[in-house]
Amino acid sequence: MVAVAAVLTGAGTGGWLLASHLGNHGASLRLAPAAAEHTTAAVTTAPASSPDGVSPSAALSTTPPQPVPQTVGTVTLSQDVTQDSDAQPVAAFLNQYFGAINSHDYQSYRALLSPPLQEGLTQAQFASGYRTTADSAETLTGISTAGDGDLAADVTFTSHQDPADSVDQTQSCTDWAITLFLSPDGNGSYLIDQQPSSYHASYQAC
Repeated sequence: MVAVAAVLTGAGTGGWLLASHLGNHGASLRLAPAAAEHTTAAVTTAPASSPDGVSPSAALSTTPPQPVPQTVGTVTLSQDVTQDSDAQPVAAFLNQYFGAINSHDYQSYRALLSPPLQEGLTQAQFASGYRTTADSAETLTGISTAGDGDLAADVTFTSHQDPADSVDQTQSCTDWAITLFLSPDGNGSYLIDQQPSSYHASYQAC
């Protein structure tokens, strides 16, 4: 399979809709596995077995079990964010966000946007962008604070759609890494805010 990658900039067709989901709410794509680190250490001579009968080498080779990723609805929390106090409420918001997209619910989606972004999104634009979209494998991978105080939520996911409705009109499956900029809504949740002008999105064909 030949992977296709691109970086998308500010002005997408269809206003916020295409700027957000198909063009401009992504962070740098994080699809390459991290290189494993290998270390060696000198080992001093030790008895073949400890007093309790357990081989020292066996004890050293024991690897603690990896924690199971937490989920909120369809959204998985990566190990990097599970200890962040904002992780659970952000994941709950993302669950609403992807739920609105997958159910093609314009009103629910629009309610998640800040007022200026609501004004820039029509139902026709929403339908044009999301009519065949089905997102999956949503994972919250990072949380940070943007320069204006918004929370920047890094998310990876996979979208399936009719190729004609994809970002380049050729892909039926697209892997995304995005960032949503979230402002408090005053009720314990968030609204999607305008992204910085320098922000860009990336994608890659599945």
